[in-house]
Amino acid sequence: MQRIGVLYNPLSESSRTISEELTTWLQGREVDVWRGFSQEARDNPSVFKGMELLITMGGDGTVLRAARPAILYDIPIFPVALGHLSFMAEIGPEDMYHCMETLLEHGGWYDQRTLIDIMLQRHGQPLERSTVLNEVVVSRGDVSRIVTVDVQIDDIPLTTYRADGVLVSTATGSTAYALSAGGPIVDPRSRTMILVPVAAHLTAVPSMVLHENTRIILRLRSRHHAILAVDGHDNIPLEQDDEVIIQRSKQVCNFARVQPPGQFYARLMRRLRRE
Repeated sequence: MQRIGVLYNPLSESSRTISEELTTWLQGREVDVWRGFSQEARDNPSVFKGMELLITMGGDGTVLRAARPAILYDIPIFPVALGHLSFMAEIGPEDMYHCMETLLEHGGWYDQRTLIDIMLQRHGQPLERSTVLNEVVVSRGDVSRIVTVDVQIDDIPLTTYRADGVLVSTATGSTAYALSAGGPIVDPRSRTMILVPVAAHLTAVPSMVLHENTRIILRLRSRHHAILAVDGHDNIPLEQDDEVIIQRSKQVCNFARVQPPGQFYARLMRRLRRE
């Protein structure tokens, strides 16, 4: 590898320190390294051109911030776990240099993660489009109100939720907001999507695992303040009768890995037990 990016969390002292040490180590191996945080990258997206690997130093939030440019420029992500849970990372800083040696010698493999495309539509006209790694959520904007959301699956009405929110996640996102809302854990290599209501009132459909080619429409029926959240950010105000159209993306997000695929389950149990 000739060019590598290191994305760190500027609010974390360990992320700043360890990312600087890794940058020095990589430069000592004659690798061209860009080191920075997400705002710097947004201000200067040209830094991603020609990048062969993007290392993230933090938790899953840091990975999500890296996902957009990684998808756009087709750059594999290599997460190093420095956050509280870090479900997307397979290694911590103690294994970082050994694993980097493997990747620099063209070892390891690529873990392809499914993405979902969303389109926000108002009065039949598209307003916003995005590609999502974890989840998309239609949720209440006022603490004292719930949202009413009609759900269609492949243009057939499924149910109406009265809830704090309704989310659709990828398999990767099944261990994030979807899990805290009562959804199932799905193997991240799966291409399925998960439909989960958040604190729903008297619902007969608590959560569903949907076929990979399903087309989902979330239609906001309530007139109260509501928002559309994409991967935990980009909170977009919604209006009554807005529709969010969700489908599996043709794109994927690649994660660079060095451990066997089956390690996901052992790693998952350790993270859930906070080990």
